[in-house]
Amino acid sequence: MIEPAHKAAVAAELARLRPEIEALFADLWQHPELPAMEFRTAGVLATWLTGHGFTVSRAPGGIPTAFIARKRLSDGPCIGILAEYDALPGLANEAVARRAPVSRLRAGHACGHNHIGPANCGAAILLAEAAGQLGLAGEIVVVGTPAEEIVWGKVALLTQGVFDGLDVILTSHGDYQNGAISRPCQSVLSGEIVFSGEAGHGGKPGVRNALEAAEAFVGEATTLREAEFPDVALRHVIRVGGIMPSITPDEARVWLTSRNVSFERARDFYDRLVALAADVARRSHVSQRHQPIAGTRGYLANDVLGRTLFAALETVGLPEWTSEETAFMAELSRAVNPNAGLRLDRGLKLYDTGEDYYGQDDGEVSWRVPLGRVNWAYPEDVTIHHWAWTAWSGHPGSGKGALMATQALALGGLALLANPLLVAEAKTELSRRTEGLHITAPMVGAWRTLTTEPERFWDATWVE
Repeated sequence: MIEPAHKAAVAAELARLRPEIEALFADLWQHPELPAMEFRTAGVLATWLTGHGFTVSRAPGGIPTAFIARKRLSDGPCIGILAEYDALPGLANEAVARRAPVSRLRAGHACGHNHIGPANCGAAILLAEAAGQLGLAGEIVVVGTPAEEIVWGKVALLTQGVFDGLDVILTSHGDYQNGAISRPCQSVLSGEIVFSGEAGHGGKPGVRNALEAAEAFVGEATTLREAEFPDVALRHVIRVGGIMPSITPDEARVWLTSRNVSFERARDFYDRLVALAADVARRSHVSQRHQPIAGTRGYLANDVLGRTLFAALETVGLPEWTSEETAFMAELSRAVNPNAGLRLDRGLKLYDTGEDYYGQDDGEVSWRVPLGRVNWAYPEDVTIHHWAWTAWSGHPGSGKGALMATQALALGGLALLANPLLVAEAKTELSRRTEGLHITAPMVGAWRTLTTEPERFWDATWVE
């Protein structure tokens, strides 16, 4: 149950803060940055929080595009709120209902992180201001987390102890449903296999061809998955594969991910892939190396936080769309699927059964600190990680769902500060769910590259 005084305090603060949040939605969309290269974006958000009384530390744990922002009221629960702000390569698009790329390679906010960063930071500001007015005790901590799109940033921050001291964590994300999430998502392991051969004329027989090794590996990996791991998703791209057909490439790179709701199952398949790459390289008379990137478990459900955030969402209510906004969503849906109408979730729900299709690097954190999440709905035919998601993320009306999440996170945070017993119950639930389990250390690779020369990661020349 959300207190009426809490609702009134958050609403009053949002009325003052909303123009700033919406301006940041647009600013981040206009300046997308790749994972681990979000220097401008992290600076903009950190400066904004500083202006609202938070004490900001840059580059915690030696991660240049991360930050921590704190506002302490007095002794009490420590509420963490996550902020994501990286974009995706090759998905820039104008805010129009057709494919209109700004450039072929430029990043675009095809996962809506231009909303998540300002919305979640805004929730922290609302929470701190309202809690101060209501005389509640505690501390609000924003963790600015880079490189979510490669499931790296939060796992890396976890290894550096950045989440130590947080009692609970709250966050939000766009999806196809409006609701609070208390169920698992996919575990993800990611890495790169580099095959190294010998350059030479493509017509000469018997050469050590790195591309042929990479192609053989992909084929055998697919066969392995179908035969022994049909429940695990394998995704890959060949990042480097040569320049012209008459030159045998001396290097080929395969970036791959393994996904399953079970971390152990995804890891078993991933380990088999690494061993398979070594075997293919031996048979192909080339060398190879494995460059791990990251591994994350899916969410560990927390019903205490799920119920708290759902009550907050019910108090806030759904976004109200104008006819122009729904018309644009319908047009955008048809651009993706010509037979589509507008399918948009108009309800609210606590999602505490089943599992979700996506993977999140805060899933790894949720096995150490209780985590609650709220989602807001995009049209079902506007595909995530697609130019159409970028287009809708740049539309002025697209921020309404994120603003719903802003208020819900702030109200949920107030409920936790006002009733520390809820925080204790969330921690007890985490302990109960992990009792007797061996939780392995977080998997983090590419550390030197992503903290000192991330541009080499993105031009596929990194060595680590």
